[in-house]
Amino acid sequence: MPIIKSIYWEQGNREELVYKFPFNNVTTGSVLTVNESQEAFFFKSGTLCDSFTSGRHVLSSANLPVLQKLINLPSGGDTTFTAEVWFISKLDKRNMLWGTGGLRIVDPYFQIPLKLSSRGQYGFRISDGGLFLKKLIGTIGFANTDLLEDQFRTDVIEAVRVTIAKFMKENNVNVNELGSEYKALSKAISKNLQLSFDEYGIELLNFNIEDINFDENDKGYQTVMEGIAEQAKLNKLGVNYLQQKQIDIAQTAAGNEGAGNFMGIGMGLGMGNSVGGMLGNAIQQSGIGTPPPPPVSSYYVAKDGQTTGPFQMQQIQEMMLKKEISDQTYVYKLGGTQWVLVRDEPDLSRLYTGLVPPPPPAI
Repeated sequence: MPIIKSIYWEQGNREELVYKFPFNNVTTGSVLTVNESQEAFFFKSGTLCDSFTSGRHVLSSANLPVLQKLINLPSGGDTTFTAEVWFISKLDKRNMLWGTGGLRIVDPYFQIPLKLSSRGQYGFRISDGGLFLKKLIGTIGFANTDLLEDQFRTDVIEAVRVTIAKFMKENNVNVNELGSEYKALSKAISKNLQLSFDEYGIELLNFNIEDINFDENDKGYQTVMEGIAEQAKLNKLGVNYLQQKQIDIAQTAAGNEGAGNFMGIGMGLGMGNSVGGMLGNAIQQSGIGTPPPPPVSSYYVAKDGQTTGPFQMQQIQEMMLKKEISDQTYVYKLGGTQWVLVRDEPDLSRLYTGLVPPPPPAI
């Protein structure tokens, strides 16, 4: 076996990441040449002994202290010893493409699963060559960017899926608004993905999202888009989506025959609490959660030529029971445009009719 006097790696392909020098009979006095974009590592029996950065190095017991302890290199003369020499490329690797389809995330607002696909690119460099060799390369002897792409494909997809869902929830972003958030979203994904790369001595240089698409034929997506359109309409009216659902449930309950009879009995102030409990149960069963209550109307009341209030519906109800208000009393709805009689205000008229019975028949 020839005595090796020159150790080097002529990197002919930028895609190559690792090179194992083909001979392991190394002699002190040999010249190790490491290029600017490389780093060299000496291994003995699977143990990392020494590393060398760029430059021309004449091997001796002085610059191989760890190896000297393992094999007792003499201090004088040339000695042949067995060691593996590995080279690592430190070049920046950019324009690495990534893409994924068929991912499922849950819309944080409507709690509906959505299918999406996304694509983009990222870049990296090997920052800790020793860790990279021990954790990823092992005894393979060669690695390129294709190996790294295959190794981290699952990590990239998982980081994209988890980060998109978390970003939408924490920043109150819906599917229509993601297109304007690519930069912030890419930054968040890069931060999460770097945690996986750190375990292998790799630095993530950049991570970019070029596109995010949702399956427009997916029923979940269609439902969410309808909800977003409804929310936009309600926002103009000052009502949020969950409040509207409460109102819908209340109207449904009021339209039932049993509910109508119940509301006509005139149970006083306890009635409001009972209906509120019924609404709360109905909302929980519908899967909406526990949203804030719908807005409550308030009214000014004309008494003895003076404006009093404003009073909420519960207070108005009490005043009706005490006969402080009749159907001939003028009221002014907060946000309204004019004074009207109680009998001409639909909500108050229904409330008054339910609480105050008509005059008894003449004998």
